[in-house]
Amino acid sequence: MEHMILKACLSVGFPVAVLLGGSWMISQVSGRTAAMNRLTDEKQDNPKPLNRRWFGYGTEAAKKCWSWLKPAGRQAEEKFLTLDMLFPLFYGGALAASLWWVWMALDRPFHPAWIIAPLAVIAMADWTENLIHLAQLRHYVSSNESPIQNLWIQLSSVATMIKLWLTSGLYISLIGLVVRMVLTLSDRHVAADALE
Repeated sequence: MEHMILKACLSVGFPVAVLLGGSWMISQVSGRTAAMNRLTDEKQDNPKPLNRRWFGYGTEAAKKCWSWLKPAGRQAEEKFLTLDMLFPLFYGGALAASLWWVWMALDRPFHPAWIIAPLAVIAMADWTENLIHLAQLRHYVSSNESPIQNLWIQLSSVATMIKLWLTSGLYISLIGLVVRMVLTLSDRHVAADALE
């Protein structure tokens, strides 16, 4: 039973560790965390980064966020967005590996498309969000803080919401599958022990 609980913890913990650790590492390497911390020390009303807004954002929120960052922060944000283009491959891969392993342990209870399709949508949404943010941030900087293009920001906002909600849904599904795996495998061990 302890072996099964360890497997369950690893199957949930591995993708969570990749997601949190990778996000932290990209923020550190890009200089985003340092730039935001410097600005936070100077100002108290720091806006939430656009990629963490569960209910979306508009052009005013994007302009406020990028205006707050100042030139050094915008440069770090651009580097962050560029590095973040690779991140869906890592957190998506970790989540796919865990979902696949649990799916196999449960004797393939559903079609694998239910794992692959949401992961593909998440990756596409994340890339869409990052590409639009990069383009709009460059437009904002190069045109001396001119108006941001509303349609593109709305599209990136939808991509952000899809990415965040669908990723959360997959993590919740993984937890549910792990619970099912533990219950199923423990029932099998009890039945096997009873037969002996």
